[in-house]
Amino acid sequence: MIMKKIFTITFFAMLSGCVMLSSSEVTVKNLLTEQKGPKIVTFLNNTPYIAEMSVALAENGFTVKPMPTQQQIVELQSDTRMAKYNEAVTRWGISLQTKDSGYTCAFTDYNIYHFTLMLTDITNNQVVMVLKQKGSDGPCTTVQPVFGTLSKALSENW
Repeated sequence: MIMKKIFTITFFAMLSGCVMLSSSEVTVKNLLTEQKGPKIVTFLNNTPYIAEMSVALAENGFTVKPMPTQQQIVELQSDTRMAKYNEAVTRWGISLQTKDSGYTCAFTDYNIYHFTLMLTDITNNQVVMVLKQKGSDGPCTTVQPVFGTLSKALSENW
């Protein structure tokens, strides 16, 4: 009987802890306001969430390149001098970073993280937008995955 009470108390404590967790709103900080043109981005860092983020970006009108693309430019500088260099074709890069919040989603293998998405202008190596949100990295009882909301916020602020 005592074991049953302990189990019941533990179960409801875990369940009430889950109910208190929820995703946070996306915060957006525009560091540079300029026309960004076509929604073509590439990932600048390696993250286990590239696939999930790529799907969410595509659903919000982005074209996702798996790596920065370049075109080779040959320029005649004088009668005797020719210069070759690579020019970035994909102008916008995104990096996705996570910081563990210490919480795990109940009854799943997913976790709650603090996500930071940074948009960088590759042509001048300048961060132009920072988006932050606390949420899960997959389906969770009460916390929504962040990929869709971060992508939507990026699209709305493009």
